[in-house]
Amino acid sequence: MNGRVSILTRYICWRVLVYFLAFMGIMVVFFVFVDFMEHIERVTRDHASLRPLALYYACLLPKVAVEVSWVGLLVSVLFVLGSLAKNNEFTALLAGGISIYRVGMPVLIIGAFLALSVFCVREFVVPEAMLRVYEIKESDFASEVSQNEVFDIAGIGRRNRFYYFDVVDVKRGVLTGVHIHTTKGGLITERIDAEKGLWEKDERRWYLKNGSAKKFDSRGIVLEDMTFASMKAPFRESPETLKVYSAGMNELSFRQLRRQIRNLEGSGYDARRLKVDYYAKFSLPAANLIVVFLALPFALECRRGGLLIGFALSLMAALLYYGAFQMSLALGKGGFFPAPVSVWLANFLFLGVGTGLTMRART
Repeated sequence: MNGRVSILTRYICWRVLVYFLAFMGIMVVFFVFVDFMEHIERVTRDHASLRPLALYYACLLPKVAVEVSWVGLLVSVLFVLGSLAKNNEFTALLAGGISIYRVGMPVLIIGAFLALSVFCVREFVVPEAMLRVYEIKESDFASEVSQNEVFDIAGIGRRNRFYYFDVVDVKRGVLTGVHIHTTKGGLITERIDAEKGLWEKDERRWYLKNGSAKKFDSRGIVLEDMTFASMKAPFRESPETLKVYSAGMNELSFRQLRRQIRNLEGSGYDARRLKVDYYAKFSLPAANLIVVFLALPFALECRRGGLLIGFALSLMAALLYYGAFQMSLALGKGGFFPAPVSVWLANFLFLGVGTGLTMRART
């Protein structure tokens, strides 16, 4: 029995990995082709060299891989287990005393390993890679501004300064809702708030308008409190650079997000949206485990309806899962659910559905 199980485990793992790598390769090639077609006019017009193009797509691949990994695993598990079910090999295994749970164990192990790998890549590789992607996109071959206004930009600058802008109008060079905090030892020592900031192209610097500046001691007592009609901003990043930072905000690691949340909440601001992004860093990789519970019962449907039916059902489940996940994130950012609930709601819902379907189809 143990020998048969060992052979079965190796067989399933090998075939799932082969299908998974093949699917990921197809998806990467497809994505690169579509993205290149989207930028081809700009690339040819500006005579972009091969080196920045190659670097752009090399840095983009980790992001693409982690985004589609769960779909790749879903399709791979379906094809492997579906073929076993279609050829009545599942029936023979069950008749030989091997349970459906034992058959699914190798896939669960792969899913767990993939979930951990996705988390590590998103944490340690994607942030730096995507920052490079945005820099290349802005400077080398795709610098056309596709969005004039960007919202909720936060960043950490020099001398322990923390910046937050409600709106950045890239085309007009206008900031709305400017908040600048200087910290020391985790305490705010200086705070600047302004209604807006204006970019002076000739001087290449920002001027803050209609605001206040306060300085605090170590106990939080106000030492200085002044208002101003206009003052030079303590940062010189251009509107285009701030736009790049805003794009990079979506790719922050969970450690960077945690730091941003603490700074915002310590300054009295609502960090609800960032909290949702923070908890999503942990729930998104778990999708690679959830899809195993969805693929297993749908693969068993191949015994009755064929591989095509099981494939269609799994894709429908993937679309429903993705839609439910995005909807729950939006509800969390809107304040309808606590952040931890919003990011895990879809996972637990579909885990329950998949587990229930697997238990129904276990024989």
